[in-house]
Amino acid sequence: MPKFFELSIYTCFFYFLVWVIWLFLIIPVEANGTLGFGSLAFLPHAARVLPVLFFGGRAIPAIYFSELVASNYIGELEFSTSYGALISSTAILISWGAFKLLDVDLKSKRVLRNTDWKHVTLFILVSALVNGIGNGAYYIYQYEVFDPLISMRFVVGDIVGATIVILSLMFLTGFIKVPEIKDD
Repeated sequence: MPKFFELSIYTCFFYFLVWVIWLFLIIPVEANGTLGFGSLAFLPHAARVLPVLFFGGRAIPAIYFSELVASNYIGELEFSTSYGALISSTAILISWGAFKLLDVDLKSKRVLRNTDWKHVTLFILVSALVNGIGNGAYYIYQYEVFDPLISMRFVVGDIVGATIVILSLMFLTGFIKVPEIKDD
């Protein structure tokens, strides 16, 4: 149980950090145009993907908690809802479950540059698609707005946002030297 609590703290901290960065860097740029629903660079999708990559399915409850708190209490976003947080977290759960069922390895190899990027990229794409479809269906149900571009904005925003964060982290970790552990 202490390990679960520890990884939940890491997950929440990372999610809130990325959420605030997205809120202060991306939202003001996108607010200058007429973008409508969604963000074309939703950085917090990386905060959904990376904890699952590093900690496995045990990070999903913390991801849901973080999304719920961030979408309701951090920033004043017009279309953020508790249902959106549930849909997005469920998209991660469904994607993780599908990868687990297919026995696809998502585990990190100590640092980001040694990770199997084919599987991570596929996980980002699958979770973004599930999230886009789920949130698009929610907008049809809740707001009676039938616009396929809403789903596409969610998908594109999740993919672009996760890619930006992961590439930034890879660039930053390139400067940090991780000592090699030698077995005697």
